[in-house]
Amino acid sequence: MIKRTGEVVLSVIGLVLALILQGAMTIVSFNFMTKTNTESGYQAFADNYEQAIRDAGVNLNDAPSATSIVDALHGFNTFFIVALIVVILLSILGIIFIVGNKKPMLAGFLFLFAGIVVILATFLVGFVPALLFLIAAIMCWARKPKRDAFSNF
Repeated sequence: MIKRTGEVVLSVIGLVLALILQGAMTIVSFNFMTKTNTESGYQAFADNYEQAIRDAGVNLNDAPSATSIVDALHGFNTFFIVALIVVILLSILGIIFIVGNKKPMLAGFLFLFAGIVVILATFLVGFVPALLFLIAAIMCWARKPKRDAFSNF
């Protein structure tokens, strides 16, 4: 039997880092939503947005409107929460399947999918937890139990 301590440690560290990154992005997104839900908050955002567009030397007609930016960012709240739940489920299931060397192939695929979700949900910022999940997945697939000469008897 192979000890899978390395895979468990990498996946737990990846899970913690992913939770921190995705949690922070979710909190920022919810904070933005609560601030722009009021009329004064929306107007302050729109004024600052238009001023930043003018300062950048871009024509206001060429840039997206403040309303479309706010609507798009409000849509990210659900995306961040769903991605956070998916990463938690995939990584915890992967850890459950790897502990005791129950199903290392399945755990590897779960870690791979968790890494893909992290990298996409954090807009490439979460490459470190995604890399840790990828390394854990490769270790799950590559490490095989040793066969002794007497196992066939």
